[in-house]
Amino acid sequence: MADARTEKQKVKEITDRLEEGLKALFEGEKYKSYLNTMSKFHNYSANNIQLIEMQCPDATYVAGYLSD
Repeated sequence: MADARTEKQKVKEITDRLEEGLKALFEGEKYKSYLNTMSKFHNYSANNIQLIEMQCPDATYVAGYLSD
């Protein structure tokens, strides 16, 4: 019986830590900033949005470059 209770306690601790980590991730300022950038550049890939966010978080317009 004691072993089963210990396992339940371990699972509860792990679950609590996971919930706290996810809460911190989704309520953090970086995530909010990423979502803001994503809302402005919804037609870009997630990788490109991340690059825009890293290079110029206040960007409102992004132009492509075509070489000949």
